[in-house]
Amino acid sequence: MRQWCLAVSKTIPPLLPTHTLTPLYLSRPAHWGLYHPLISRSALIRAKKMSVFTQQLNPITGRLEWGIQPEDYDYKQEVARSAYADMLHDQERNEKYYEGLKRAVAQIKGRGEEVRVLDIGTGTGLLSMMAVTCGADVVTACEAFHPMAECARKGLAENSLAHRVKLIAKRSTELDVGPGKDLERKANLLVAELFDTELIGEGAIDTYRHAREFLLTDDALLVPSEGTVYAQVVSSKMLQRWNKISPIVRSKHGKEEVLLSVPSVVSECDGAAAVHDLQLSQVPRHWITPLSNPLPVLRFDWSGRSADLPCERTTLTTFRPLTSGLCDAVLMWWEIKMDQEGDVVLSCAPYWAHPDLTDVGWKGSSEDIPWRDHWMQAVYYLPQTRHVNKDSTATLLSSHDEYSLWFNLKRDASDCVSIERPVCECRIHIVNSRTRLGQLNDPRRIEVYTRVLETLIRPDSVCLALGDGCLMAIVAARLGARHVYMTEGSDPNRRVAKEFIAANSVQHKVTLLPEDVSDTTLQQLVAPVTIIFSEPFFSTSLLPWHSLYCWYMRNSCEHLLLPQATRIPSSVSIWALPVAYRDLWKIRAPLQQCCGFKMGVFDKLIETACAEADERVEPQPLWEYPARAKSTPIHLMTLDLSTPIPDAPVCRGGSIPLTTEGLVNGMALWVDWQITENDGDVITTGPIQPVVVDDNVEWDIYSRQGVYLFRNPYIIGPDLPSTLKYSVTFQPLDGTMNFNFEIETVGRRKEV
Repeated sequence: MRQWCLAVSKTIPPLLPTHTLTPLYLSRPAHWGLYHPLISRSALIRAKKMSVFTQQLNPITGRLEWGIQPEDYDYKQEVARSAYADMLHDQERNEKYYEGLKRAVAQIKGRGEEVRVLDIGTGTGLLSMMAVTCGADVVTACEAFHPMAECARKGLAENSLAHRVKLIAKRSTELDVGPGKDLERKANLLVAELFDTELIGEGAIDTYRHAREFLLTDDALLVPSEGTVYAQVVSSKMLQRWNKISPIVRSKHGKEEVLLSVPSVVSECDGAAAVHDLQLSQVPRHWITPLSNPLPVLRFDWSGRSADLPCERTTLTTFRPLTSGLCDAVLMWWEIKMDQEGDVVLSCAPYWAHPDLTDVGWKGSSEDIPWRDHWMQAVYYLPQTRHVNKDSTATLLSSHDEYSLWFNLKRDASDCVSIERPVCECRIHIVNSRTRLGQLNDPRRIEVYTRVLETLIRPDSVCLALGDGCLMAIVAARLGARHVYMTEGSDPNRRVAKEFIAANSVQHKVTLLPEDVSDTTLQQLVAPVTIIFSEPFFSTSLLPWHSLYCWYMRNSCEHLLLPQATRIPSSVSIWALPVAYRDLWKIRAPLQQCCGFKMGVFDKLIETACAEADERVEPQPLWEYPARAKSTPIHLMTLDLSTPIPDAPVCRGGSIPLTTEGLVNGMALWVDWQITENDGDVITTGPIQPVVVDDNVEWDIYSRQGVYLFRNPYIIGPDLPSTLKYSVTFQPLDGTMNFNFEIETVGRRKEV
């Protein structure tokens, strides 16, 4: 599951002046020295039992801010942002694990043996409880993440199975085997769920290899027994927008003029091998042209008996192209066999390739298969596009190391291609997310900004572009501005900007400035700034309104501007929409029970973790998650960005009747950037087509929207007159947006 977090936590022993920092979004430690001078000794004393300070990069103000959190805050963030709940809502996954265990236990008992189960990474303890009810004699479960180990301990007790499962709070690689040790004897049945979107990204290879060598008998059975990676070669200009930067071209007097050329180091770059995880079943059919059928390219025998379980390898799969075309990308998914015979299979394929829909294919839809966010599908971009012919053959090279996959393609036997993992040399794939690369290629954004800049720029215009990787600054120079200044905060971004400046021959007209220009003097510019603009985009922006950072940045720029300077964007509007999420609600919904086992302890853990460590609004690319509108969009607030930031909080609120029928389980939130006051000069991060009540919403695919989930869904309908009450508060001190939504039915709440 995707994780969006900018928190940096520091565990501080009370009254001690040292601490440790962990940037959670990197999931690796970075150590800082003495305590921050803004944390006083008296603050530490007042904290008492609350011994964890957190520092967050505020994406709107750009400041690092400190706060005090419970001592188990780090754990609760990990729990809150985990995919545990979503995974346990996956009924097919649960049932097929159950069936695989039943068959494995029966097979071992059929050999006249005692069934000794090892459950690696037990999580809630669900698989261990399944093993017990299937008839296992001895069950040992290990879980290294202590909050989940404690949850499993309580969950086993809640289901009266604590005496049947030995729970060990260790990694499997730390277990010892022998009398009086973690495992009295080696296990003859291993059950584990160690998989991610790439199948092997959570260290499955190393875990299985270690278990096979040290923890399992030679004839042990495994659930699942093996996994297979599938790949499908496609042609897709739409998918390439998330990978390659295209030139910006305008038509003038019947001729095409290039406003932005792409440096060769960028256009010829192999890109990054990093997985681009997507809900492929939500990709519109017209986006892709299949050039191959789904191909089984990598097989993993977890037991290692029929084939070794290598840490690295490359396989070659020859296929005959379905049609001629450019090979742009490889779509990838996997399946796992839950029993030894391969009769019980769990597939993560998109609907058109799903084994349960072989007679349906492209006529099906995402509604025909189980929904998963913990195991999505993926796109891998080929290092270079290659043309294939229908009447020829081509060969797909599929490679993996211990944690990741990558692909390449040979057109024929004489074609020489690398099997090495692609490495980005141009840096643009490193400093930009897939979402940002898509924005840089978005025709709607490009058209609006190009048109606005064409209208505003004069030969004496001096422009200041605020943002990360703002290529429209190059366009402004090509449109004839006297001079353009760009702010870039990081060295990699500055290096990328220099490549574009050189490729477009505007070195004499474009100057790079640091992100903070408060120390830049007017004398350092050719003239006062006449146009200050932002796309707006910043690498720290997760939620749509985080790009209000451009408003705060302007505060440090006022001394460089003419009083009448044009400010772009001119305003921002915040919008909301009550919706019925078809599937997304599962990431926060309580389980209550799973396959007959009580899950109250787990529900309580998630609820507490989310309440203490999570924001109510989280970013999600809603085009991947169907949602039906339950009203027309609600305008919450407009902020005039041409004026100074207000001193006092800005509060807005109201209510609307809900007249449609069904469930409302959340709100969708977005912003519209009014670039100028002219109609049509708007860039939306929300719906791109008019919203129709009770229909699915068509969202901007190059933005993440805000998702607000109700703790329980509401029932609305003609016989239950309902009113949505809403309020939003903009806190100018730290730039935060606080939202509150509640549905009332005839003076009372009606929840499911």
